[in-house]
Amino acid sequence: MEPLTTGAIAVATVLATKALEKIGENIGDTLSHKTQQFLELLKQRLPGTFAAIEQAPAQPLNYGQAVL
Repeated sequence: MEPLTTGAIAVATVLATKALEKIGENIGDTLSHKTQQFLELLKQRLPGTFAAIEQAPAQPLNYGQAVL
């Protein structure tokens, strides 16, 4: 490859990586915000359901394993 082509590919790779990083951050922020909105709406409309969700264990049981 010519040096100019190699340099252009390197610059394009850096720019594409930064763009994808920013897109990932935006998706994460939006998902977090929408989840919070959903939980607030659930708390207002169905407080019993919201309480049940809060009381659920963080780690679900593995029913393939015996619990003694």
